[in-house]
Amino acid sequence: MMKKLLKQNKGFSLVELLVAILIMAVIAATAIMLFGGVLNSSKTRADDETAENIKRAILTYMNLTNDTDLSCLGVDASNPDDLIRKLSCIIKIEKSGEKSEVSFTIPSNAVFKEEDLSAGGEIDGTDIPGKYGPFLDGSKDMKPQAPDKVGWKINVDVKTQVVTVEAVEEEDDAKVTINTGTTEEKEP
Repeated sequence: MMKKLLKQNKGFSLVELLVAILIMAVIAATAIMLFGGVLNSSKTRADDETAENIKRAILTYMNLTNDTDLSCLGVDASNPDDLIRKLSCIIKIEKSGEKSEVSFTIPSNAVFKEEDLSAGGEIDGTDIPGKYGPFLDGSKDMKPQAPDKVGWKINVDVKTQVVTVEAVEEEDDAKVTINTGTTEEKEP
């Protein structure tokens, strides 16, 4: 009787093992595809959050300094990263007699260097002198995280003080546009 039980306990056949491995491979492939989608959507949400932070930083800067056209910053219109870096610095606006100057102090933990910044711009009569910022965390890379996005498109409407920031797919679309309320747009 014991010999009969031992002979019936043969184990798994090769076909059964292959079927089990195939099922596990299908489940693993499905899990990887779902994880990839979750990863991409989380990067897109991170980009949306970063865009909102940049927008808030610009609006806060505009309201504190009364520099609604961002002229003090001397922003390079073709390089939105320049604006982001400047908002990550301590910005000092000085007006004394004939001397007008804008300077930037880079935080010690910043991921960029002084040569990454363009010069400051012009101060007009409405800009409020003082020391401001930093408005953004200079220790973080502010580039878009989504795989199909390459930069930021920043639009500032001076008259309504509405700022929009969005991640863009084309390098040519990554720019800063300042709408002064006239029919033409100002290149900062």
